[in-house]
Amino acid sequence: MTISDRTPFNIIAGLACAAAIVAAAGCANKNAASQSGSQPLPVTAQPAKIGTLVSTFALTGTVVPARQGNLASVISGTVRDVSVQIGDHVTAGQVLVQIDDSTLQSQLSQDEATLAEAQARLRQEAATNRGTALTTSSSLRSAQVAYDTAVANDQRNESLFRQGYISQQAIDQSRSDLANAAAALRTAQVAAQNASMTSGQSTAAQADIASMQAAVSADAAAVATVQTQIAQAAVRAPFDGIVTQRNVDPGSLASPGTPLVQVSELDPAYVNVGIPDSDLQFVRAGSQATVSVDALAGHSWHGAIDHLNAAAGQGTLTYLARISLPNPDTALKAGMVANVTFVAAHKSGVLIVPRGAIASTDNGSVVYVVDNGKAKMRPVTVGLQAQDSAQVSGAGVAAGTLVITQRPDALADGSPVKVVASN
Repeated sequence: MTISDRTPFNIIAGLACAAAIVAAAGCANKNAASQSGSQPLPVTAQPAKIGTLVSTFALTGTVVPARQGNLASVISGTVRDVSVQIGDHVTAGQVLVQIDDSTLQSQLSQDEATLAEAQARLRQEAATNRGTALTTSSSLRSAQVAYDTAVANDQRNESLFRQGYISQQAIDQSRSDLANAAAALRTAQVAAQNASMTSGQSTAAQADIASMQAAVSADAAAVATVQTQIAQAAVRAPFDGIVTQRNVDPGSLASPGTPLVQVSELDPAYVNVGIPDSDLQFVRAGSQATVSVDALAGHSWHGAIDHLNAAAGQGTLTYLARISLPNPDTALKAGMVANVTFVAAHKSGVLIVPRGAIASTDNGSVVYVVDNGKAKMRPVTVGLQAQDSAQVSGAGVAAGTLVITQRPDALADGSPVKVVASN
């Protein structure tokens, strides 16, 4: 619109006023925009600190019994009684399954009677032989006494005869008595020699005794065999544990190899875990571990590696480790999936910041610190890293330095910031 000389003055004044209002509004908007650009950015920060840093790694394992026995029958027979159910606690030696042993008991009675009869015959024969031996020994002693007496008489008579005190007839009689005594002694010695087998040859009586002793031994072995079979008819717990399988009921026919019950020892319990080749450097026998189970939230167990396989599993690059855990309440059940945490590294007296405070740039790792209300970028070298924290070192970062842990996208070196939270 063109303003002519004839345009009323009031209209011109109104247009000028409107133009001034528009210009003032534009200036106000520019000032507002300028003020908004200088507003500090809200950030979360935390002081760096000196402390201990532990790096861990977690693997998945399986709970297994410390010992497990699959008990089977070693004899044939009908199951007479099963005294346990799955879940029952049992003690070593407790009878779990009883197989009918009535036939074996009858056989034992017969074998014991046969043994008693053989033992009686042996005792009788031994007594008879002992009596004969005693008689022979007594005769030998008597003959020896008679011979010694005859020798003494003959020597005395010889002396008396030389002195002329006795006649020739007396000395002849003395010599005859000595000869008879010597003959009787030789006879007794031969009899005693035969009785005691000093010649190395068995007499008939001794052969009978040897035969009877062999019969007694055979009968005793038969009794012991049946007694063993009767003992095997009672299937007992090999150790303290829990019944984890029951495979038979009374009336079932058991035969050698028939699985009857399973007993598992769960205190202590073991956790089997495969250690990857890359983590093998961090573990060894005795290494500590923390175990948790998702099904038992809020509980954890601490144990150590009891055994570590020196060979990788077939077709894998994992090494089986077995961790022993106390389990007095048997909360850990065989077959549970376990989360196993190991310590990879441990450092004390290092500078620690939250891992979220570390940013990566083309020139390396940095952190942003709060310095006089502004964000300042500081290059750092990152060392040991844990789940939520990391070791750092670098100029401008020390214990107590306020490190920004959550960065707005607009944050840059020198940005004004305002700490709104510390975590």
